[in-house]
Amino acid sequence: MRRSQARVVAGVVGGVALLWLVVFTLDKISEQPAVFAWLADCGKAFGLAVGAHSFASTWFAVASSRPGTPVLHINEFRDMNVAPKVLSKQPHEYLNLDDLPKAWDWRNVNGTSYATRELNQHIPVYCGSCWAHAALSSLADRHKIMRKAQWPDIQYSVQVILNCATDMAGSCHGGDPLGVYQFMHERGLPEETCQLYKARDDECIPINICRNCVPPIGNIESCTPVTDYPIHHVSEYGQISGELNMMAEIYERGPIACLVDSTLLHSYTGGILINTDEAHHDHVVSVSGWGEENGIKYWIIRNSWGTYWGEAGWFRLIRGVDSLNIEDSCAWGVPKDAGQCWSAQGTQKC
Repeated sequence: MRRSQARVVAGVVGGVALLWLVVFTLDKISEQPAVFAWLADCGKAFGLAVGAHSFASTWFAVASSRPGTPVLHINEFRDMNVAPKVLSKQPHEYLNLDDLPKAWDWRNVNGTSYATRELNQHIPVYCGSCWAHAALSSLADRHKIMRKAQWPDIQYSVQVILNCATDMAGSCHGGDPLGVYQFMHERGLPEETCQLYKARDDECIPINICRNCVPPIGNIESCTPVTDYPIHHVSEYGQISGELNMMAEIYERGPIACLVDSTLLHSYTGGILINTDEAHHDHVVSVSGWGEENGIKYWIIRNSWGTYWGEAGWFRLIRGVDSLNIEDSCAWGVPKDAGQCWSAQGTQKC
């Protein structure tokens, strides 16, 4: 057999083997939802027609992810190197940590919920703003705690943070919750009624901080800036880590924003998530309490992926073992309206 013929035979055999691999992969994908089945059929036809380039099997294998699971995992945390501004003693410095309750949940304290409404960072389009949602949800809950749930909830504008806090906090490409509190300490932040969440980074100009629009319907040119509006500040802000220190901070002053590894959260549907594998930081959530069930200690955590995710937007995670790196780095802020040395439990220590 001539060398050229041998090359042809080898090429045909290799092509057949590769084609079989692609068709096998696409058959598996065809068991997925309709959109993937359609893509698989197209891929098969293309593969059978042109010999199925190896790229096809790789692309479709990535696209066959579980329904609702993002194809790409983006790191939504970006360290902005923000320096804490701590003006008073922190709860873990003056509380007897052994006296903390075995369970605490700001969603139900003697029948009263101090949790503000749930948020979804992924609509109207995807935006990596978990850091802003977690920071502002935690602070909004603290504001509600401070006011003893006696007034309508305050919802801070996440969009203004995206528009104007890029340098110190972040953007839709990730950010730092501590930077949110620095921005609020230095410049203040309006409420959501000034600027609704658009899930995009806009220019920091007056009309993108607070606006009003009048008829005709749908005419963006009829919108004008508002210059007189409520604005909220943070008096101090800092970081906390470790199970007992976190519990003290949550118990005394309310929820905190914590860095976490989101890998396992994409498939979470309920129950206590138990994992002690090595983890990294790519997401930020709000930790609002803790509990214990069947001897398993857990954190009570609010996510920012809507109420159709997890346990109505929340999840529970094993506590005390730094699961998903949840106990490694958390941020807290104190509403300026509360004044210094504020404590939800009335045990102020300056």
